[in-house]
Amino acid sequence: MFGISTSLKEMPENEKEILWYPSNVQRFLKEDFARTSNRCDLLINLDPYGDKLFSAREVNELIGICELLIQRYCIPKEAWIMNQANHYANEPWMIHQSDKRIMELHQFLELLKRMCIASVNQNTLVCFWGD
Repeated sequence: MFGISTSLKEMPENEKEILWYPSNVQRFLKEDFARTSNRCDLLINLDPYGDKLFSAREVNELIGICELLIQRYCIPKEAWIMNQANHYANEPWMIHQSDKRIMELHQFLELLKRMCIASVNQNTLVCFWGD
C-alpha cells in the first residue's frame, strides 16, 4: 500500500490516505509493459513484501511513470469515448466501465499520481508498505 508520510514508521491512520496496490495491476504491468521497457521499474518491480521510502526525486519520477502508463493504457483511441471524459473530470477512470481491468489500472495510476503531487506540495514523501 502507498501513503504519504515522513518515514516508514509512520503509517497513515486514515484509510482514505492509503492507496492499495492491487496485485493484478502489478502483475498486468509486469507482464505487458516490463518486457518492452525498464522506464517504469520503480513502480512495476516493487517488492510486494518489502517497504520503500521514495526520495523526492523518485516521487517526481513516479508522477512521470503514472503519466506515461496512463497515456499508454488508459487514453481511449475512440473519439466517442474521449467525449465522455468531460463527464468524469474527477474520476477519469469511469470512462472504462466496459473494461474493469483498464478501469482499475487507470484508477490506481490516477490516484497514485495525485498522491505524489500532494506529497510534493506538502513537502513530504511517499512510502510503500508491503504485505
